[in-house]
Amino acid sequence: MILLLGGFVLPAAVSAAKPAKQKVNTGQMRKIKVRMQRKFMLPKPSDAQIEELLKEITAEGSFPSVNYDDPTYNSGGKKKAHLTNLHTLARAYVHPNGTYYQSREVYDALMHGLNYWVTRNLEDRNWWHRIINYPKAIMLPLTLVADDMKRYDKELFQRCIDYMCYSWSIPRQRAQQGANGTDICQATFGAAILSENETLLREVMDKVNSLVKIARAPLEEGIQPDFSYTQHNGSGRQLYLATYGNVYLTGLFFFLDFTQDTPFFLSAEKIDILERFFLNGVVWTYYRGDYDLAQYGRGLLRPQAGRRGEGQTGLQNVERLISYDTPRNDSLKEIYAVMKGGKELNGNRYFPRADYMIHRPAGAMITTHMTSIRTVGNEAGNNEGMQNYHMGDGVNYIKVHGNEYEDILHAWNWKRIPGTTVIADSRPLTPPLWGENGAGGSDYAGGVTDHANGAAAFIYKKDSVDARKSWFYFDRYYVALGAGISTPREDGEVITTVNQTLRSGKVDLDGSNELTDKSSAPFTNLWHYDVGYRFVEGTQPEAMITKGKHKNKSFEILRIEINHHASPRDARYAYAVYPAISEQEFAATGDEFQILSNTPAVQAVEDKASGKVMAAFYEAGAVECPRMGTICVDKPSLVIIGQQDGKTMVSVGSPYAESRSLGEVKVSVGDKSVAVAVKDHTNTVEL
Repeated sequence: MILLLGGFVLPAAVSAAKPAKQKVNTGQMRKIKVRMQRKFMLPKPSDAQIEELLKEITAEGSFPSVNYDDPTYNSGGKKKAHLTNLHTLARAYVHPNGTYYQSREVYDALMHGLNYWVTRNLEDRNWWHRIINYPKAIMLPLTLVADDMKRYDKELFQRCIDYMCYSWSIPRQRAQQGANGTDICQATFGAAILSENETLLREVMDKVNSLVKIARAPLEEGIQPDFSYTQHNGSGRQLYLATYGNVYLTGLFFFLDFTQDTPFFLSAEKIDILERFFLNGVVWTYYRGDYDLAQYGRGLLRPQAGRRGEGQTGLQNVERLISYDTPRNDSLKEIYAVMKGGKELNGNRYFPRADYMIHRPAGAMITTHMTSIRTVGNEAGNNEGMQNYHMGDGVNYIKVHGNEYEDILHAWNWKRIPGTTVIADSRPLTPPLWGENGAGGSDYAGGVTDHANGAAAFIYKKDSVDARKSWFYFDRYYVALGAGISTPREDGEVITTVNQTLRSGKVDLDGSNELTDKSSAPFTNLWHYDVGYRFVEGTQPEAMITKGKHKNKSFEILRIEINHHASPRDARYAYAVYPAISEQEFAATGDEFQILSNTPAVQAVEDKASGKVMAAFYEAGAVECPRMGTICVDKPSLVIIGQQDGKTMVSVGSPYAESRSLGEVKVSVGDKSVAVAVKDHTNTVEL
């Protein structure tokens, strides 16, 4: 039987045969449907909104304000307005005591609109819209009117269900991992619930469970063994927690929200992985309301990037996991306090799967993002991130207040990324499309950590520039070293950027000169916005203030850099950074460290107060330490040597992750030696 609605004939359905329904958990599935309906009906639209939509929608079910035939790439985002309008109408239709509650006029408009959409089956040159965006969007109005449709418009209802299941029917889409995987499952989950198809629901939830795992293969996407999150790994593993990771997590919580206290909830094993991911990964990269910039991929300049967008979503994700009262609930509440800002997380963590170190001393977070032949920096794609070429080249972000890089990225010099050593030529940057050209040029990139302190180092090879770069993170400061900086190119100066940050307040040079434009005389110390910079003898820094503007907001950018000039041969630099320090406290600092070596063979620093030594050996070799004697290693490695409970402890990290197996590294300190078994992570033994 074909139902006539306002004189418009709905065409017969063209769907496949309906799968047989299972009655075992029908009551549980209806419980889930009610939860979905309660969520999707909010907020109640105004009468004025509904009046406008009813005036606009045509007899065939289209909206003249929507350009359905726009052929441009990503025009699908604008076409989605059709489905958003239908969701607004559906919310009015189901809101009790509303003017349009159970309105026949609204129902007819919804049927026309749904029919128009599934009949045209719009595509976009960006596959994502038809595979993910549209099925998720049509699920919202369909959920609200499904019960009535199953009574009065069964054929159209089934066509909408088939539309939502289209992605699931394509094997390569159904096989997607990470964020895309959870997205594809959502619409199919909705279709299973609305059609009460338990077989399909169990298939979807099996897939969802399979997405919560530890990625083992080198380019496998998702949660990594070190609890970093990577996606779009085709050219190398890529950090992506702030955008794709957020989508992945919110996708998982979609299922957890609706299946809680039902037989379809995630398994205990998968909940355990999620908890550990938050406790060992997410919380570390989140500081004062936002993720580290290294986690944004191509989305750095999106309107929702930052503390008021993706950062807020990250905090909400922890809240949602806490709401499920999982076994580690007390620990999750602690990290929520950290992310909310009421508690500090201090220490050092290295993520070998991402060539990435996070150091969190009191009142600050500093990160080092390197790349190797295994990893890439922030990608470009879909006309986003087109300036991201150097975003994995030893990037070193410093946050104390949390807003150090807010807004200014729109006015950045993308050849002056904090921490990088690059050639400042006049050539346009090559967009690292989907990670291509975003990898490092060496397999040496690694770190070592004793959980309180840590060192990271890599061999930089890119654009004919070679350098050895390292960062040594102690309790109150860190030392950055560069050696062997060389290039035969003469078409640009080689610049090491110490920082490019929001100028906020006074910029003090050597305690007596306030910077207002550009430094004109040599200086050794610079203090700004509770961060102190000290340059070791032989390192000549420059500082300048530039102006920028974004969305009618004007700001100033402080840039601190070291110019190695054109065609340097074996150039070097050395400086220390003191985060979360007042101007007076910085002036009182003195001779806290000693650089033991800064050569292409070994870079090493000793903290004088504790006697702790950190070193990055780029080859087997030795370094002299006045207090300890000669420190030797028989393989390239990173080491920390220090005292713990009256014992001398040796920590060794590999610079090669899974690229090479070091087996054992023999470490000698003075007349003592020890063999340390080294895999991906740091191993610590007593000397």
